[in-house]
Amino acid sequence: MSGVPGRRLLLLLALFFALSVPLSWLWLEWGQALYLRLLHALLSPIYRAIGLHRQGGGPVVPRLVSLVPFLVLMAITPAMSWRRRWIGALVGVAVILAFHLLLFVMVDAAYAVLGRNRRALSRIVPFLLVNDGIPFLVWIFFARDFLRQLVPALGEGAPGARGPQPPPGRR
Repeated sequence: MSGVPGRRLLLLLALFFALSVPLSWLWLEWGQALYLRLLHALLSPIYRAIGLHRQGGGPVVPRLVSLVPFLVLMAITPAMSWRRRWIGALVGVAVILAFHLLLFVMVDAAYAVLGRNRRALSRIVPFLLVNDGIPFLVWIFFARDFLRQLVPALGEGAPGARGPQPPPGRR
């Protein structure tokens, strides 16, 4: 049985959608263009150093919105100290940004080497899936206390497992 009442979970889910939908719209209208400029500014010296050219129009840009649900989850997760919330948000944004940079380089390199075809896309898709999961993995790490409260079994050891045992002969 969950340690969090069902009504509270529904409220959190409603709050998640109530915040994510308008913030995603704002992101797509204004934030994404600014973020792309930041990414391109950071990528320019890397691309020059490795002789790569920006391909544009790839499958990465639509996935940059992952910052929004991550930040909403960090903001609404109950039982998280403000310090943990801020550190988690900063670490998460840094990890997501770093992976976005890596993703652009990998996609543009795949297109440069393989062309814009199914073969290149088959090399890119696994990284797109990782990109989609990273915000949730970072959130799970920082929200683990809430998740243990939500699903008490997450805080338990394996069935039949016991704590540290003394070395043989020292009982």
